[in-house]
Amino acid sequence: MSVAGIRNSAKVRELATELRDRCALADVHLVAGEAEEIVVKHVQAIAAQLGLAERTVLTRYMGEAAMDSLVTVVASSNAVHVEAASTAAPVVIGAADVGAVVAALGMSLKLAAQELEHEVQFADALGVTTDAADAIVGLGAALRGAPDRDKIAIGGPSLVYARKVLWLTIDHLRDRTWACSCRDRHEVGKSCSLQKMLARDLGLIGGWPSGPSEPAAGERGPSA
Repeated sequence: MSVAGIRNSAKVRELATELRDRCALADVHLVAGEAEEIVVKHVQAIAAQLGLAERTVLTRYMGEAAMDSLVTVVASSNAVHVEAASTAAPVVIGAADVGAVVAALGMSLKLAAQELEHEVQFADALGVTTDAADAIVGLGAALRGAPDRDKIAIGGPSLVYARKVLWLTIDHLRDRTWACSCRDRHEVGKSCSLQKMLARDLGLIGGWPSGPSEPAAGERGPSA
């Protein structure tokens, strides 16, 4: 059964609904498509380990105990992520740089929204749009509440989400997983003008893209 076939099956939708509801009780809220992606990957992992067909795993191995385990894993992973996000050291930048980062996040959101039409990219793109929206709200709040327009502290989840979104966008554009909107000639592993612009904005908040174009330590943006 293909990945798309698994995700579209009635059993996966049923398990995803159960996972979403049970995670909500643990104060972990999964966005649309995220629960389905978690179930699909879990089924595929079990099928690979046991040498069984994915349909067999869906019907015979995803009972109450399996769902208990999956909810525990998701909740634990979320707790680690929340703790890491809440303790991220802030960076201090000016209002103009905050605006540049917000614009970059808007571009990332636009590119991710275009990928929502593709089944294979749906869950990843949806996650980026959600994180980008959260980051934009957080940066806007920091800008609005700053007494000094030249010294705006960006930290916590807003900083983590912003870095994550820009990093993922650059990575997906570089390997051509996502379609780029600029007019450059695109080659795998090489940075186009849009990737370079996003990398500069990522540097403003202390991040940098991975891979062969990663800048030297002295050329990176503000450190966190």
